[in-house]
Amino acid sequence: METKPTLSQLLAKPIWQMTGEEFLQLNELGRENEAAGDEPKEVIEYAHGITELSQKIGCCQSTIYMLKKEGVLDDAIVSQVGRKIIFNVGKARALADEYQRTQREIRRKNQ
Repeated sequence: METKPTLSQLLAKPIWQMTGEEFLQLNELGRENEAAGDEPKEVIEYAHGITELSQKIGCCQSTIYMLKKEGVLDDAIVSQVGRKIIFNVGKARALADEYQRTQREIRRKNQ
């Protein structure tokens, strides 16, 4: 009577040496582990350029230019090579909202 190999034994064995049954068993074990333990990962949305960021956030380009010039969006920049900028949209939105809240508080205190 033959026993079924364990997950660690299947992972240690090269695929080209596996039988069809072993490969299907490894595939089934992988699906079970994936369904049991993993939570859905958060999808990060990126914007390529100021125009695209302004469309995704829902404000005008001049506002994005102003926020970038003041350094508010520096933490949201994923990559910048020359004039090409890639923004993390979620982070940029959160930073812009935070900036807007602080500016409102400053104006209220000054009145």
